[in-house]
Amino acid sequence: MTSEVSASETANRSVGRIGLALVLASALGSTFGIVAAQLVDNVGVGLLAEILGGDGTIFNNRAEFTGAGDLAWGGGFALCMILGFLALFAYPTQKGQGVSRLLLLWTVVHLLRQAMTQAIMLPFDSGGNLGLAYATLDAPPGLDVVIAAGGAVGLLLVALSAASAFLAYTPHRRLVSNGRRRLSLALWVALIPAVASVFLSIPFFLPDSESLVIPGLPLTAVMFLATLAAAPGTTTVHGPEDERVTQWPFGLAAFLVALLVFNLAVLQGGVAVDPRQWG
Repeated sequence: MTSEVSASETANRSVGRIGLALVLASALGSTFGIVAAQLVDNVGVGLLAEILGGDGTIFNNRAEFTGAGDLAWGGGFALCMILGFLALFAYPTQKGQGVSRLLLLWTVVHLLRQAMTQAIMLPFDSGGNLGLAYATLDAPPGLDVVIAAGGAVGLLLVALSAASAFLAYTPHRRLVSNGRRRLSLALWVALIPAVASVFLSIPFFLPDSESLVIPGLPLTAVMFLATLAAAPGTTTVHGPEDERVTQWPFGLAAFLVALLVFNLAVLQGGVAVDPRQWG
């Protein structure tokens, strides 16, 4: 009983120093990142289907198309990579360490995770979106393994480099003054929000009988174990001398509620990618 109370008190003190608002904002930001990455993936498939002469329809958890070849399934991978790198280059131009910049960070990470995870699974999942698209190409033997290796290296680099990005949100420089404190900060700002967002994002993809997005959600948090492992050795972040307070993310929470309503009320029934089919 004593050890349990002690652990609870330690956790409460850690959250108190870091700020519950920052932890909550990070969890909501990760939730948005997961939902946005899946939406971009779906739109990419639908757009490429349209480009190839077909008709694409996007849902809250999948994309469907007719009149186009299986190459269209690679559109989600391509669009996630393109937007992920564009957002990555835009991230350093954002000033401050507020909720909006934290939201952009999570969006970058999840867009790249969405694409690179598909690349990693290419040799093992021929029925996946990227696997179906790859099968239409006259690719040399072994190229799929090279792509998977590149995706694994890329995902690891994103996870490791994210450590310094998340640590930069420290409320005070004392919270990154040594390896143990950097580990604690990364736990509360990166890993715990990533795990929480797995559960928070589930309602956005219901019902999931056809796409099977929900069973794969726990894997979205695995990469942040590498982020946590990299945090103690990340000494490039010093933090502010004066205490920085993160505002409560009421606006972000309201936006996510609106996005949830849109997903379930509009996208759940399917929306044609071609606006001419609306009406």
